[in-house]
Amino acid sequence: MAEKLVSPGVFTKENDLSFLQQGVAEIGAAFVGPFLEGPLVPTIVNSQADLETWFGKADGTYYTPLAAQSYLREAGTATICRVAGVGGYVETAPLLLTVQSGSVTQSVGILFNSVLASNAGFVGTTLDTDDEGDFLLSGSNAGLLSASLDVEDTNDIEAVFGTSPFGSKKPYVYGFFKNTSITFDANASSSVTVLGNQSFTFDAQEALTPMFKSQQISGERYDLFQIETIGAGNAANNKIKIGISNIKAAGSVNGTDYGTFTVTVRAFGDTNKKKSVLETFANVNLDPNSPNYIARVIGDRKLSIANDGKITTSGDWVNQSKYIRIANLNTAAPVQAVPFGHEKYKLPISASTSVSANVPVVTFVTASATQFGGIDLDGNVDNKIYMKPIPNGASAGSNAVFGLDVANGGSLSVGSSAAQFVVAFQEGFDGMNPATPIYKGADITGGNTQGFNLSSSTSSGSVAYMKHINALSNADEWDINMIVVPGVTKNDHSYVHTAVVDMVEQRADAFFITEMAIAGVGISSTNTKAGELDTNYAATYYPWVKTIDINTNKLVTVPPSVLLPAVFAANDRVAAEWFAPAGLNRGGLIGAVDVLDRLTQSERDTLYEAKVNPICQFPGQGIVVWGQKTLQDKPSALDRINVRRLLLTVRKYIASTSKYLVFEQNTSTTRNRFLNIVNPYLESIQQRQGLYAFRVVMDETNNTPDVVDRNIMKGAIYLQPTKTAEFIQIDFNILPTGATFNG
Repeated sequence: MAEKLVSPGVFTKENDLSFLQQGVAEIGAAFVGPFLEGPLVPTIVNSQADLETWFGKADGTYYTPLAAQSYLREAGTATICRVAGVGGYVETAPLLLTVQSGSVTQSVGILFNSVLASNAGFVGTTLDTDDEGDFLLSGSNAGLLSASLDVEDTNDIEAVFGTSPFGSKKPYVYGFFKNTSITFDANASSSVTVLGNQSFTFDAQEALTPMFKSQQISGERYDLFQIETIGAGNAANNKIKIGISNIKAAGSVNGTDYGTFTVTVRAFGDTNKKKSVLETFANVNLDPNSPNYIARVIGDRKLSIANDGKITTSGDWVNQSKYIRIANLNTAAPVQAVPFGHEKYKLPISASTSVSANVPVVTFVTASATQFGGIDLDGNVDNKIYMKPIPNGASAGSNAVFGLDVANGGSLSVGSSAAQFVVAFQEGFDGMNPATPIYKGADITGGNTQGFNLSSSTSSGSVAYMKHINALSNADEWDINMIVVPGVTKNDHSYVHTAVVDMVEQRADAFFITEMAIAGVGISSTNTKAGELDTNYAATYYPWVKTIDINTNKLVTVPPSVLLPAVFAANDRVAAEWFAPAGLNRGGLIGAVDVLDRLTQSERDTLYEAKVNPICQFPGQGIVVWGQKTLQDKPSALDRINVRRLLLTVRKYIASTSKYLVFEQNTSTTRNRFLNIVNPYLESIQQRQGLYAFRVVMDETNNTPDVVDRNIMKGAIYLQPTKTAEFIQIDFNILPTGATFNG
């Protein structure tokens, strides 16, 4: 009912126009591509610190970390989609090197195929042994190489073969056990076992500890749980380790039937004397009804991504740790059980029982009040050889179960201050052969971009990329406004590239910064490829640029999409999305130090006519984006990036806020709520030079009785976007003497 005004006066009232704005969260770009480590599902990071915690520091190996790092210097949030290997690989017939001296036989070296071996293995290699552990490898594949198995020799196997799969020798050292008990004398003899194929035929996966086991209860140890890393890949095996301490018996704390203990996440490379504690979860227990239940305190939630992009969830509790989750929890264990040891570590190779028996075992240290027991990572570097991917069918060899109450002849009991131990991780895997070359720049092919094969729709790299592209197609789950896929080009990786274009067009709320071709491809070919695309949801740039990786201080050549997201973010921060991310004011490529092709005015014209945005190096003014065209053919307002991004911003805001009106009454009151949000928002854009004019209609004219009866509420928004001054024409008029200047 309208307020009745009778006597003169000033009457005020409040209109709350802000309650719907809670529907809009901070939105950022999505980065799809390989990282050295990190989760295998799309992950939102809110700072460079978060990026480095989960995905590691950029070191120039891949483009994607450099792009994300550059972007987060200017923006507050990003969605990271780490592409990792699918299907794994088979290591063909590697070698196990063994020394025998008297009654002692011990395997001391493992050789895998390097990038030069063409996956042919070392079958047919002959061996010529002499005394003191020296041997000679020969054969068409291995070449002619001599080395020693004695770590004290200058020509030991690491010195001869190296430890990098990209070294100059066909084999490389996968493991070298240096703490050998062998006496290298004239009686020592060497032998070589050609192992069967090592099958790592599974996708990239997280690392796991061995199964934690309880103290002996009535002569039996019970399986309790495992701990799994949040991040996946080979690097996950050597990033952290777990400490178990402060173990208290059931009934000793608050009369509970369950014991308690503390879980500590430590940096893998720390020592017992100098600990680097990353996280601590104190006084957790195995009581499902307790607020200190280990799965509840640490978390057991795991997300998995299928080939179609569908995200599935297992586990009940959200992860509170940045590094670990609880896995394979045994809820049937006795209530008095606490972690007091763990299962055997698995061998890093798969071999017969007789061969496995000769591989050095994991060694443990005795716990004390000042020292953690468990695996010895301080004094025995050989134990680190176990912290690797584990092939199919690998056994535990001669390794033993670890327990505090029987460790190294000890006899600790639950509640002892000395009852503490360390556990390391195994089984983390990148999902691909470590000897796969990583092609970048001008070396990129359809079959290898940063180590991934994108040559067809079914190739392993395409499958890996498509997981994330399909996931990002779900706009309800992943809110993004931009996507970049550095190293993927239209010319060389058409299937994946087309899928990204289709995805952003289907979402209609994100923009794709793309590449047409690899480094060194000229203007003509770039223009040709750009002409094959017709979309206003994407833009491309030329040429590639050089930048300095701040983490390695090395000069690297990168595609424009590595640095362009930061240009967009800086533009939005100092101006707005509807301003052009180009020109001397907002188009500077931060971090760029050179371009691969210095463009002339004529070349810039040729590129711009072909819908390719030039990147120019102007003397004294740096490297600058000098264009803002989308890849749309038809001349319209949407053939400019600033207009397209204006529409993306407006659509995303209105769609997000309008969700709060769904299932409300279709009445004028609800329509006015919509108008009270949209009109002030568009007015603010108009005041900030984004619009010349606008009009919003949501009333009886477009919400007729027929529309209302179909449970629809219609609105219409008319916009006149502002245009940018890309061409400035100035006439200079020469006047005769005596001419006057009239205003």
